[in-house]
Amino acid sequence: MFKSELQQQLKNLKDNNLYRFLRKKEYNNYLDFSSNDYLCLSTNEEVINAVKDGLKYGFGSTGSRLTSGDTNHQILEEKIAEFKGTEKSLVYSSGYATNVGVISSLCKKGDLILSDKLNHASIIDGCKLSKSAVLIYNHCDIDNLIDLIERSGNNYNNLFIITDGVFSMDGDIAPLKDLKKIADEYNGILIIDDAHGTGVLGNGKGTLKHFNLKPSDNIIQIGTLSKAVGGLGGFVCGVEEVIEYLINTSRSFIYSTALPPCVVSGCIKSFEIIEKGDLTKKLQKNIKIANNVFKDYEFIKKDNLTPIYPFIFGSKTMELSEHLIKNNIFCVGIRYPTVPKGAERLRVSINIGHGEGDFIKLCENIKKIYIGAPTFNNK
Repeated sequence: MFKSELQQQLKNLKDNNLYRFLRKKEYNNYLDFSSNDYLCLSTNEEVINAVKDGLKYGFGSTGSRLTSGDTNHQILEEKIAEFKGTEKSLVYSSGYATNVGVISSLCKKGDLILSDKLNHASIIDGCKLSKSAVLIYNHCDIDNLIDLIERSGNNYNNLFIITDGVFSMDGDIAPLKDLKKIADEYNGILIIDDAHGTGVLGNGKGTLKHFNLKPSDNIIQIGTLSKAVGGLGGFVCGVEEVIEYLINTSRSFIYSTALPPCVVSGCIKSFEIIEKGDLTKKLQKNIKIANNVFKDYEFIKKDNLTPIYPFIFGSKTMELSEHLIKNNIFCVGIRYPTVPKGAERLRVSINIGHGEGDFIKLCENIKKIYIGAPTFNNK
């Protein structure tokens, strides 16, 4: 009975063009516009050599951080805290585990979370796992956020405002200056998931630095090691008390095997390279080149500040994605429930390895089967 139910549900997914499957990417043959490896550090020779050196600790960490798994991890945490300008940091096994673990641990019954409508799924799941009340404010809508606080904020012990720094599906940037001002005014805590801002904005330091905001007691920064850093894992930065509390209460930290030491070694080297600033500057130059090409082809209306471009083609998206893959361009279509129905898109993600010719090739291949311009998100 159970098997037949699953078969029917899978059929429904296929009938509604929502079926997902694993697709192997041939690294040498494809022009990749789906990777989050913005600085190409996953293939950087210095990073790879650091990973090899990290094998001196063994292949795996052999246990959780609180048992036998703590080797070179604290060196990475010191590096991240220094990089982000905070008192302490804590490394998790993934960015997803970080958001889920931090939010569910810090936000309790009697507290109120205000979460941006377009926040990442890991934030949404962290909010669900917490025992806090949750209100969703319209995307980057400061007036709506203030209205929700004015109507509901006084009924709760602690107020948390949670947002992506750079939104993963649209590439736009949260209004952190306004959010910090609101957090200060209403005695709230601002939690920023800077997964797509670290290594990209603020000379690589992230979205907070982009706005020239300094870390403070009521700001908690979350990030990932799997995007611009090029590795695996996640991290949280803040005051010492926050980190100490998470070590003692965050279930996804306590009950997960620690990252392999070789991965940690690679991430340490990645931060050393990012800190120099050259790769972030190169990425920003590439974004300007991509802006010019994509505007020429009428795929965007205004310049991007981040390497994420949403080309919204609606129901045509998956057909376009398959066409690109057949022509050795890896640009996977994004559809419901990741994005709303009708807002299906090619999420074009650029990196320092791309050139002007690559951007032109992408646009030309799209134009072969799609006449006109996509729906614009960056109006």
